[in-house]
Amino acid sequence: MSSLPDFSRIARRLLCATLLAVTAATPAWAHRPRVHFGVGVNLGPAFVPYYAPAWHPWNFPPPTIYQAPIIIRQEAPPVYVERTPPVAPPPPAPIAPAPVATQYWYYCPSSRAYYPHVASCPEEWLRVLPQER
Repeated sequence: MSSLPDFSRIARRLLCATLLAVTAATPAWAHRPRVHFGVGVNLGPAFVPYYAPAWHPWNFPPPTIYQAPIIIRQEAPPVYVERTPPVAPPPPAPIAPAPVATQYWYYCPSSRAYYPHVASCPEEWLRVLPQER
């Protein structure tokens, strides 16, 4: 006997393990309409399932998103009122004393009396500056 293992025995065991794995995986994939099998060299994880082909019924399109209408409110532009700085009013003009109204007495020469004492005069009244007594 040689020390090398029998390759047919290893091949049979590998075939049984593969068939056992495939048949054990079939119930897990029973909800899928198809199961894909393949043989190849895998350099990554040992088992990577292929998910969601485009024809599956649960592969719905993304929901349609409706955007709310954009409301643009145009406001009236601000109104600026430009004011001039307040100006102090000019000082009032000095008030001149009112001219003293000259008061006259009215003299009636025919009656030799002044107005309030004589109500009427047959002649024209004479205007006389008042005199102090």
